[in-house]
Amino acid sequence: MPKKPVNIGLIGAGRIGSFHGETVARRLVDAELVAIADPAPGAAANLAAKLDVDASYTDVAELLAHPGLDAVIIATPARFHTNVVVQAAEAGKAVFCEKPMALTLADAERAVAAAKSAGVPLQVGFNRRWDQAFAEGRAAIDAGKVGTPQLIRSLTRDPGPFGADPDRIPLWTIFYETLIHDFDTLLWLNPGAKATEVYAVGDALVRPDAKDKGFLDTAVVTIRFDNGSVAVAEANFCAMYGYDIRGEVFGSGGMITMGDVRRSSMTMFDKDGVSNDTWRRDTDHFIHGYTAQLASFAKSVREGKHFAGATGHDARQALAIALACIESVQKKAPVPVK
Repeated sequence: MPKKPVNIGLIGAGRIGSFHGETVARRLVDAELVAIADPAPGAAANLAAKLDVDASYTDVAELLAHPGLDAVIIATPARFHTNVVVQAAEAGKAVFCEKPMALTLADAERAVAAAKSAGVPLQVGFNRRWDQAFAEGRAAIDAGKVGTPQLIRSLTRDPGPFGADPDRIPLWTIFYETLIHDFDTLLWLNPGAKATEVYAVGDALVRPDAKDKGFLDTAVVTIRFDNGSVAVAEANFCAMYGYDIRGEVFGSGGMITMGDVRRSSMTMFDKDGVSNDTWRRDTDHFIHGYTAQLASFAKSVREGKHFAGATGHDARQALAIALACIESVQKKAPVPVK
């Protein structure tokens, strides 16, 4: 007989939480979204009505007590992630947490320890691992087609125009929430290697008027690894041509490139020249990756152990690079990765 669907609760009904909720409710065949929680008045109830979910709460503890709940997706603001991970794990629920899992190494280790103590799967939302091009790139590395990695690159350029209020963006967001994806990608594309040193520079080139407040919208990071390879990560909050996510690994035996800002290989030739449509949102670019990572999470819940995707330990390693970048910017010097 087929196993029953995995009952999942969503914590956080903002933009990405709503998208994850829709994925579980509409795109997964072996999971069911049974409850939503968000402290903002009406947020959970409104999303629940849209997704035909019966239960909504403003309190996380009430969601965790929902009958038959197997697992949770945590999509709250980053500063709340660790405490909710621990709370859910202690309630015996499997956990999928959006990145970053924590903002300090102590909190990252606390989250990992809580999941281990409870014996529940803990998966972190680094979506590039699930993109077809990046997954095929990693497979080529594992097959030895690139040889020994020597130079690695990953970049994130968010689509413009940039319209956010810099005063509402938490300090160091470019490292904690943007480049954290690139740090995980670089570690994942360099299997077994450990980051040892970073040198980071950051600036406010999109909104120079906000620089005096500590706002950064542009950054470049050089990372050294213990296997001798060197990586570069870069980010900018305003690419006027679209959502640009790319990676590259150059090795002793060849090179792979991954990612493309173009939506498809369809190219328009007309009186204005040659053009392509480009990606404009992460939820469009990575829709298949977002779906695949939650399908993998559901499988982990059914099997009672982590199956695939980024672990809490992986999230801790990416965070260590992000924290070293912040220290490097402050000191204007290379710093070791802890």
